Amino acid sequence: MNIKTFCAAGTMLLGLLAGCGGKDTTTVVTVVGASPTTVLDPLQLQQFATPLPLIPIATPDTAAFPGFEYYTVVAEQTADYDFGLRKKDGSEFINPATNRPIRTTVWGYATNGIKTGYLGATIEARSTLPGETGKQVKVKYVNNLRDASGRLLTKHILRVDPTLHGANMGEPEVRMVTHLHGAHVETESDGHPEAWISNDPAALTGLPADPVSGRPARPNGNTVTYTYRNDQLANQLWYHDHAMGITRLNVYAGLAANYLLRDNHETSLSLPSGSYEIPLVIQDKSFNEDGSLHYDSNTLLEGDGHPETDMDGNPVYSSKPEFFGNVITVNGKAWPYLSVEPRKYRFRMLNGSDSRFYNIWLEAKAPNGSSLPIPAGAIKLIGNDGGLMPAAVNVGHDRNHALLFALAERADLIVDFSTANFPSGTVITMRNDAATPFPMGTPVDDIATTSKIMQFRITKPLAAPDTSLVPASPRLPVAFPSAPVLTRYVDLQEGTDPYLIFDPTTGTTSQRLKILLNGLGFSAPVTEIIANNTVEEWVIINNTVDMHPMHLHLVDFEVIEKGSIHPGHYTPADGAGAMPVVTLNGLRPNAEPGADPVIDSAPADSHYRLQNTEKGRKDTVRVPPADEITGSPGYVRIRAHFDIIGTYMWHCHILAHEDHEMMRPFRVN
Repeated sequence: MNIKTFCAAGTMLLGLLAGCGGKDTTTVVTVVGASPTTVLDPLQLQQFATPLPLIPIATPDTAAFPGFEYYTVVAEQTADYDFGLRKKDGSEFINPATNRPIRTTVWGYATNGIKTGYLGATIEARSTLPGETGKQVKVKYVNNLRDASGRLLTKHILRVDPTLHGANMGEPEVRMVTHLHGAHVETESDGHPEAWISNDPAALTGLPADPVSGRPARPNGNTVTYTYRNDQLANQLWYHDHAMGITRLNVYAGLAANYLLRDNHETSLSLPSGSYEIPLVIQDKSFNEDGSLHYDSNTLLEGDGHPETDMDGNPVYSSKPEFFGNVITVNGKAWPYLSVEPRKYRFRMLNGSDSRFYNIWLEAKAPNGSSLPIPAGAIKLIGNDGGLMPAAVNVGHDRNHALLFALAERADLIVDFSTANFPSGTVITMRNDAATPFPMGTPVDDIATTSKIMQFRITKPLAAPDTSLVPASPRLPVAFPSAPVLTRYVDLQEGTDPYLIFDPTTGTTSQRLKILLNGLGFSAPVTEIIANNTVEEWVIINNTVDMHPMHLHLVDFEVIEKGSIHPGHYTPADGAGAMPVVTLNGLRPNAEPGADPVIDSAPADSHYRLQNTEKGRKDTVRVPPADEITGSPGYVRIRAHFDIIGTYMWHCHILAHEDHEMMRPFRVN
């Protein structure tokens, strides 16, 4: 968010934020009794000493519902999960209060009896498209979040902000609703953020369906059953919590897992499979010194600088609409390593973080510690969040060819560790240099912690000859949606609300940002109303200095173009229902802000140019930012076919943004 803060001890300066771009003035106050948080120093932690956990695949129940595959997915709490937090010498951190090694209380999914503690087992299904052999899947979701004594939890393990929509009307803190991200599904099974379930089996929190907002019925009690059609091509989907106002907290606590969809074409490609196909869920975390999860939550102040209090006189805490952890975890372990054979592996990667983009490349060192070049063809991207791509792309073999990896995006990556590329004993580190926030925030280049993700060690003998292949054209030719019946303009806006947030680590405050779609809150009347079975193009305009990964439920889409808007050719949405307007010749495809599109197009690696890694279908798109100097907004044009009647969400997948109301419903009639 690029909020600049400064401190004048004992002084209160009242000012106004000017919006985006770091040109802000900030209210500064002194809060009596404030103390720093006790965050565990990541520089104390060892790296690449814990084996990567391999996420199990759940077995379906095929008898409960004839003709369907059935899963029971239970959200549970684990009190002693081990993220692999160890000192540099490998010894344990001891909690002085308990005199025991530190461990972490987390949430996770138990899927058909497979309990992983943190995150959840993978559901694997096959496509039901014509010519395929798959079945639809039914999932019964159960909110069984209890403490170690079996008592129902009434408080979240992280601080809930009661001023956010969805958490400000006395809703139970321990609630959940699961969304299968990337699914083509009826609205009743999509995981509407206000159709949550409690953890109390006897809770009478249900509501009938609301025809005005489009919210489906909210069930009483702690269970709900969804049906997934699976009428899609092979893809890596993922299921995660989507409860209004606490999505960021529930996912951060561990409510996320993979859902792999297969089809006959993917099977025919002879890709690395079985133990050579490995999901990698990448997340950043911070921890307190006792091992508990840390998510920034600071004192909320009224506009005059006095602390906001609840009805009982207790201080209210809020989080800024972005969070960056200082420890990188993969599959629930801090900086793990994976021992591999000298052959090809397929990695199904997911950015499951809250706000952190990754810009990923691999760095190789020979057994003697010397640097090794990585051949350009050793790492191939064959798929993204829309499934297999039309053409494989060489990525990640050096820093100049890094893979930009936004929130909720997936990357289907094949790495060839064979001796033709690397000598036995080579150690390969996955690196990151994405700024926080992205792209104009603080660089993480060569930081000892967040610039590293995990490590691969080519130390295992080859178990059998590697007969897997890397297709040059992974996806069969697929017709994209036909010409649109409508081009719809929508925009992303950033402003402020009346609150101030106090940061005890710096002794400063900053006005809380409010980030909206079309200038509207979540509950405003629906403005995107789409005729069923039609094709639309959406031009998503970004008025902010952050890049936003925008996700549309129900559909996948083709990214048509990116660019910037010529100054003076754009009027933002007014926040009262009037949509943004772009005048004739205002859109400049593939042009940097301020550039003449005729003579000065964006460079090949620009955020304002459609990248090869974004080709094919997608369900999450990176919308380029507005220019800090010229103010020229960035934009992206997408095309999608809307073909199931109901109400769905479109939102930023920076989870903290989503919870701060950067989410709106759209309706297909």
